[in-house]
Formats: sequence, structure tokens, C-alpha cells
Amino acid sequence: MSPREWWQQAGRWVGCSVVGAALLTVAPVSAQTPSGTQNMAFGTVLPGVPSVVARTDATRAGRFDVRGTRRAEVSILFVLPAAMTSGGASMPMVFGAGDGGYSANNNIAAATPFDPRVPLITRLGNSGRLYVFLGGTLQPSSQQASGAYTATIAMNVAYTGN
Repeated sequence: MSPREWWQQAGRWVGCSVVGAALLTVAPVSAQTPSGTQNMAFGTVLPGVPSVVARTDATRAGRFDVRGTRRAEVSILFVLPAAMTSGGASMPMVFGAGDGGYSANNNIAAATPFDPRVPLITRLGNSGRLYVFLGGTLQPSSQQASGAYTATIAMNVAYTGN
């Protein structure tokens, strides 16, 4: 790529990051306390070039912390956006079968993978904690408008009673 082509392409970069990791609980707050502790961050995205954040990326993957009764079984359900938006523009966002991960000891590299598009049934750790990690993919069009794109990801956590 020539310097001129690079500058032409650089002028079309799109700055993106998921800035809202809103949490919704379906059980009483005293039952378990989830919190979004790290937003998913895509950084600069080029038009027409998919951008992936791996669930194992400690600096860019989303992270949710859940606290509750030790060894209690919980159901986790994500409400995932179909796109990120900036003003009137949108950019498709997709999640795959291995884009979620969970760990009782906050070990992102060894987290058990899961599909965030379907409910997850698991147990809190011996400490009463569970760490949930989330990755995903942006699919900008070749004519994607530049801007700061955002989306909200919600995670519902409830005890199953088991």
C-alpha cells in the first residue's frame, strides 16, 4: 500500500467500543450481585474489515463478576445487541458459540467456553464468585460511517434453586 493509499484508508477508520455493560437482575439483589467490571473494547475499526475481540483477551473482552452463595447453581442469560450504533448509523455485531467464557477463579485464559446466545447453567465457585468473559465480532460495511459506536449488553443472573 502506498503512503497515499494508506492516508486515504486512514481517513476512513471508525472508532468503536462497547461503552455500556448494563446489568439486569431477575432475582432479588440479595440473592446474587452481578456487576460489569470491564467493557468490551474494539478500538479502531476499518470499514469492510471485521474486528474480533476474543473472550480470552484480558484487556479488550467484556467482564462481569457475580457474587452469591458459594456453590449455588445459577442461570445466566445475556441480552445481546444485533448492532452497535452511532447517531443514525449502525454496525452489525455478532456473537458465536465460543464467545463466552466463565471461571470460578478469575482465570480468563483457562475459562470454560460457552455460547452466550443460549442460557448457561453453572455453579458459583467455593468463594461464591463467578467471572464471566465475553467477546464478539463487529462486521463494518465497506462504506461504514465513522463515529463512536456503542451498544449495551445485559446479563441476567438468577438462582435455579438446585
